[in-house]
Amino acid sequence: MKSLARVFLKSSTALFALAIIFVAGCKRDDVKVYQVAKEDSSAAPQPNAPNDMAAPIQTENSRPQLQFVLPIGWAQIAPSQMRVASFAVTNSSGQAADVGVIPLPAGEDELALVNMWRDQMQLPALTNATTAETISVGNDPAKLFEIASEKPLIDGKFRARVLVAELTRGATSWFFKLTGEDAFVASQKENFLQFLKSVSFVESAPAQVAAAASAENQSASPNVNSIWTIPAGWKSVTPSSTMLFAQFLIQDGDAKAEVNISQLAGEGGGLLANVNRWRGQLGLPPVAQEDDFSKMVSSVDSANGQIQIVDMNGTNAKTSQPARLVGAVVPQNGQTWFYKLMGDEKVVATHKDEFVKFIQSANYPK
Repeated sequence: MKSLARVFLKSSTALFALAIIFVAGCKRDDVKVYQVAKEDSSAAPQPNAPNDMAAPIQTENSRPQLQFVLPIGWAQIAPSQMRVASFAVTNSSGQAADVGVIPLPAGEDELALVNMWRDQMQLPALTNATTAETISVGNDPAKLFEIASEKPLIDGKFRARVLVAELTRGATSWFFKLTGEDAFVASQKENFLQFLKSVSFVESAPAQVAAAASAENQSASPNVNSIWTIPAGWKSVTPSSTMLFAQFLIQDGDAKAEVNISQLAGEGGGLLANVNRWRGQLGLPPVAQEDDFSKMVSSVDSANGQIQIVDMNGTNAKTSQPARLVGAVVPQNGQTWFYKLMGDEKVVATHKDEFVKFIQSANYPK
């Protein structure tokens, strides 16, 4: 895959040079820092940094945090150079593709960018703007550019294809780029679009503003554990991923299970996408048919409305041990809360009822 690696390196180098041109042209001295959230520790890593309890504060110097739901077969890896997030996409046949998230100052020449991507595909430059497909990144409209090579650029055997989604928010343009072998990227297009729909940007306050607000309103800020009635025997632990809002350990002898809790803006990618994400953690295939999916979901009442629950058995993708997973989804106050009890089958069976009561006890911050 050396040829493919060269395509990726050329992409990063070109974008880095393009960013320098923009910064120099605008004569800006400030450096913007982008924080990206990471995933639940039981699957491939995802969004970075816990969500704020208060409503996001919109300021020029706010640092957006990305939150998202990864499709089956996608894994987060360390980003390089201009990227704030990178993902490896693979399948059982060994095919691979690369996804990168790249922020740049807004105002770039769209035709120049398209021609840069065409150059990576060894295609001639265009003289007129190309037509882009209209898609959604989260709740925002975005453009999707799709370019395929005519020559076998990958290992001299396979044609290459690139999908680039462009979204401009304020002074920043965000580029989500999927690159790899032509047919494989084409097969991943729907997953790529679903990933884009799951993306949300959470604006955080500048450090000095957040610190002042914390000092001024400390008594009004709920403690994490005060939101629920914690069952006896549950141990509150430091979340293993900054995407997690809270995490608990349940241990019966040598056997154990974990309770992971996270929250995402809006629908957080939707119930089906998250159930399929959990199924992937158990080595189970995704559910495609709506009828099959509806049979898997049950509901229980709570003071906060309906709690949707799924209960599945499989093999822990990390440990290769038999595991059971009980997942729950609760929409609340413009956000969606995700609860997951996963681990040893007997431990999960023993503690399932108290897990549901734990969720029902929630007193969510407004």
